[in-house]
Amino acid sequence: LAIIERWKDKGLGPENIPAREAGDAANGRLAELYRLYQERLKTLNACDFGDLLLHTIRILRDPKNADILADYHRRFRYIMVDEYQDTNGTQYLWLRLLAQGSNNICCVGDDDQSIYGWRGAEVGNILRFEKDFPGAQIIRLEQNYRSTGHILAAASGVIAHNEGRLGKTLWSDADHGEQVRVQGLWDGEAEARFVAEQIESLQNKKWSLDRIAVLVRAGFQT
Repeated sequence: LAIIERWKDKGLGPENIPAREAGDAANGRLAELYRLYQERLKTLNACDFGDLLLHTIRILRDPKNADILADYHRRFRYIMVDEYQDTNGTQYLWLRLLAQGSNNICCVGDDDQSIYGWRGAEVGNILRFEKDFPGAQIIRLEQNYRSTGHILAAASGVIAHNEGRLGKTLWSDADHGEQVRVQGLWDGEAEARFVAEQIESLQNKKWSLDRIAVLVRAGFQT
């Protein structure tokens, strides 16, 4: 099912799976299982998540439905996309179909924040934006309003090693601030203990708790 989902993320139906994509999964029968799966969904009058976009693309690309696509071109004359670096291949095709009517499209994103390749996101969508939409104006939002200079320098040093990127120079009017500290810890409990001890140490220095924040990547880490 995960492989079928990735195929749908790329806009591939059972009829156009390349031989190299089929691989050895399910004894080489995966493309056939994909076809049977789609037939079963149709029998049940059902869609899975990938179908919501895939079926729409099929409708809009069919020359017999030119009037439907033209209607959406009239209705959506201006298109704005956020987090463009996280779009997958199917979303990209869908967007191109909708935007070709007026070519009034604005995409906001950051190629260095593309972290969802594991669920089908294609960073290439943002990297080739200028080629896909000739004449597009590229505006780099490089000023940072939240972080200190040392934090931005550390972040820039990390992302400079990314491959296939448009590139940017982050800067801020804020002070350099304290140096970034990297702390290696054995596990989650040790991490929690370290954070608590740091807070306690700041309290002993008469810091108020409303000056302290703990940032985590995801809620489960709390």
